[in-house]
Amino acid sequence: MSARKHFQSVEALDEQPTTYLLQSEADLADAASYAIERSVALGAGGAVARVSEGGGISVTVARGEVENAVRDGNQSLQITVFEDGRTGMASSESLSRSAIDRVVEQAIGMARQLEPDPDACLADRDLLAWTTPEIAMFAPTGQSAQALTDAALAIEHAAVTTSTADSSRVSEAGASSQDMRFALATSHGFCRSWSSSAQHRWCQTIAQRGDEMKQGSWSSVDRQLGGLEPEEAIGRRAARKALDTLGAESLSTRRAPVLVDAPVASSLVRALCAQLTGTAQFQRMTFLPDAQGQVISASHLTLVEDPFEPFGLASAPFDEEGVAGERRDIVRDGVVTGLFLDTRMARKLRMQSTGNAGGMRNLSLVSKGTLPDDDIGAMLRKLGTGLWLTRIMGGATNPATGVYSQAAGGFWIENGEIVRPVHGFTIAGNLQEMFKSISAVGADIHRSGGIRVGSLLLPDMQIAGR
Repeated sequence: MSARKHFQSVEALDEQPTTYLLQSEADLADAASYAIERSVALGAGGAVARVSEGGGISVTVARGEVENAVRDGNQSLQITVFEDGRTGMASSESLSRSAIDRVVEQAIGMARQLEPDPDACLADRDLLAWTTPEIAMFAPTGQSAQALTDAALAIEHAAVTTSTADSSRVSEAGASSQDMRFALATSHGFCRSWSSSAQHRWCQTIAQRGDEMKQGSWSSVDRQLGGLEPEEAIGRRAARKALDTLGAESLSTRRAPVLVDAPVASSLVRALCAQLTGTAQFQRMTFLPDAQGQVISASHLTLVEDPFEPFGLASAPFDEEGVAGERRDIVRDGVVTGLFLDTRMARKLRMQSTGNAGGMRNLSLVSKGTLPDDDIGAMLRKLGTGLWLTRIMGGATNPATGVYSQAAGGFWIENGEIVRPVHGFTIAGNLQEMFKSISAVGADIHRSGGIRVGSLLLPDMQIAGR
């Protein structure tokens, strides 16, 4: 199966099956099971095999023409073996029996050359996802390249026809449709598989006023085609993201309330969760060691993880070790009630895996104080006079101390109304103090990957201007 193919015309990609995949779940499960059988036969003390296949079509357009059309396909097998605390890992892009034989031998050979780690081992049998529910994640569209091209062109048209006194152009508009399958087997006799889909639409724009130019972008991602934002809305939002920042002025150094826009707020949720990983807790590279039971945020906030959310972008019936997750509170009423642990880090912390090998699953930050009509307009009125932070452009965050500093841009707000765009400043603070000071969460929920959160109101932040 070709890893990646480029085509000069979309017509060559038009005849598509219902799914872009060539292998069935049973095919992948057979390959994973065979890898385990070979590992056991060669004397491995334990083994876990992961097999995946992905495929789809991606089209980008510019200036009304197709810029790139790609039919993508890939498959891989990864085997991890455990030998008296030693770990060996090897992978192959071929699922043939001979290729699997070779990769298993390589993994076992690697394991025998390494120093042992007594905490490196298979997940406990009782924690494996033997009976977790099936999750709706597979919504194949079989969209043709022409259908994706039409979507990308519609996005571009909406962006370039967004009318203001300033000019804007599209640097890239695109549409893609992807399907994926995954199977996992372990030497405990566990073997399960699942399939998923992902639809993506995006647009990148450049606005110009004289010699001044600003960039903007917007995208929409969902497992189901019907869950995407309309093409027109994506194009117009991308254009406005650039146009609305023209004429931005600098801010002088000051302290002021800050409303963190929902798409930006997801970065703060990630920063919070980074303190609660097994690695951060074990290495104590966090401002909140021994986190469980400690206060990490304002008392009206709760952070929920749900790995079984239907069509969730981070859903999975089990993690990369086969361990079942569960719907749970990570933070409840501001207090840490859960960590993100894989088997190895859980053992080092004398705890139990939480089913987070490979990442966190569908996080939602919610507030008891959020009202249904707390849209962005209502949140700007709550802000009153201060900064509406709509973009961050890089900076530094020290997880051990919580020191936070980011170059940023946005809009200066007075009496709940936009006064002017602003840029050329840095927002600074301490993450722990920031989380504890959050006074409101908006109902303007935005999903960024596996994180859902509304805009966040911080009553007092340091702004370092020019």
